[in-house]
Amino acid sequence: MRKLIATLNMTLDGNCDHTAGFADKDIHQHYTELLGNGEQILYGRTTYQLMEYWRTLTVNHQAKKQWTNLPA
Repeated sequence: MRKLIATLNMTLDGNCDHTAGFADKDIHQHYTELLGNGEQILYGRTTYQLMEYWRTLTVNHQAKKQWTNLPA
């Protein structure tokens, strides 16, 4: 039987608003490793709709070029 890992982005004070927080390098690294170790990802409707943008980057190479060449 496989492990099921559930994760939720939440601040220590219980805030779950993805627009209110700041994701630093360590948070990005943590979730990159977590997602990289999974075999499947299950999203709810809202998160799926948010993630749909990233799927379009794999199809639209011009958008991908613009995204990866942003100034620091």
